[in-house]
Amino acid sequence: MLRRRIDKVLEDWKRTKGNECLLVRGARQVGKTFSIREFGKRNYGTFIEINFIESPIFISAFDNALDSDTIIRQIALRFPGFRIEEGNTLIFLDEIQQCPNARTALKFLASDRRFDVVASGSLISILGKDTLSIPVGYERELTMYPLSFEEYLWARGYGEDALGFLRTAFSDPSILDASLVSLYGSLLDEYMMTGGMPAVVNASLRSSSWEDVMKAQRDIYIQNLDDIEKYSKGAERERIRLALNGILDQSGNGRKAFSYAQIEKGHSRARDYMPAVEWLAKAELIYPSDAVSSPEIPLSMYTEQGTRRFYFYDIGIFFAIVSGETPLLRNTIMNSEWKGPAKGRFYESLAADLLHKNGHRLFYYDIPQKLEIDFMIETEEAILPIEVKSGNNKASSLGKLLSRYGIPEGLKLTGSSCGKADGITTLPLFMAAFL
Repeated sequence: MLRRRIDKVLEDWKRTKGNECLLVRGARQVGKTFSIREFGKRNYGTFIEINFIESPIFISAFDNALDSDTIIRQIALRFPGFRIEEGNTLIFLDEIQQCPNARTALKFLASDRRFDVVASGSLISILGKDTLSIPVGYERELTMYPLSFEEYLWARGYGEDALGFLRTAFSDPSILDASLVSLYGSLLDEYMMTGGMPAVVNASLRSSSWEDVMKAQRDIYIQNLDDIEKYSKGAERERIRLALNGILDQSGNGRKAFSYAQIEKGHSRARDYMPAVEWLAKAELIYPSDAVSSPEIPLSMYTEQGTRRFYFYDIGIFFAIVSGETPLLRNTIMNSEWKGPAKGRFYESLAADLLHKNGHRLFYYDIPQKLEIDFMIETEEAILPIEVKSGNNKASSLGKLLSRYGIPEGLKLTGSSCGKADGITTLPLFMAAFL
């Protein structure tokens, strides 16, 4: 059983929820259902799971009055053996996007102290558009991502003692000797090629063959394409597919920003493809990094309208699509023989993955031919500019930025080096997972 960060979040919600239901959203197959189901079985005497896709008969239970008593009565009529153990029951409404009225009803269910309610779903922003009203004040919402590198290390058997030790390297990089850098660098390479989808991680744990991993990745990507086919229409459908291909082609390729014109060279315009890109973002298949005009606090007030980079939601599936259908690149990486400009492209996307899954909103700064900073994030203390180097190139842009704007510290992420000089901390790329 894969340990997930959400396990603690669910425990915290149970302790502090008050009159709140919990809504867990995220892309398909990131592990929402499994984690919530295990939480329910561990923490409640009675666990009631309703899946609106597998059992559409429950959709009609929300067709009439949405007060708690009516809904519970309607569920009981459709659920053999239904019973509520007062104060010790969790009702789990899965795939809630298929029943917009159930989303509205969370307000009334949250006020019923006899039971707790957790809902989950994917494509909520797309399929939930018919929701009568969002239960503001009665719903705590969180997004679940594929496994982070930290969760991947847990799956590989590394515990808190080891990861806690790694975190101390931010203040003392010298603790990372060559053997540790090599070990965790190799594990990061494995993570980049595997990604964080639970089915893929489990395939990697069961088998030493990349074929099994690649098959699981292909199956998930095909399901993503099937969702586009199923939940979009006509010209919109084709534009979404083309936009996704454009994002996969351009992610990490060093362009200043995502170019709508490159989706269909000579035929595509931003105004035609912006809705398609927005659809992919709402489906949580991509996430953005916003350009900023100036590295000032708060970064969100200095974003450049319409100037963004985009990254695919899972680094492993991205790797599988971009690297091709054979295991050649994977074997090259595992043999420590990887060279060439493609390495920088994958490292940028990998760094985005590590930062994004730690909850950081991503920004970047780019003055052509003068200054380019791959990422900027806001910590509790300051803006932190980050450069990613596949080798150990000098971070000249980072040094200029610190000097020009009085930013106290910058971070250079490389394949191997460690150290501190002139306000720049140099660490291996895997350390981004612990920021």
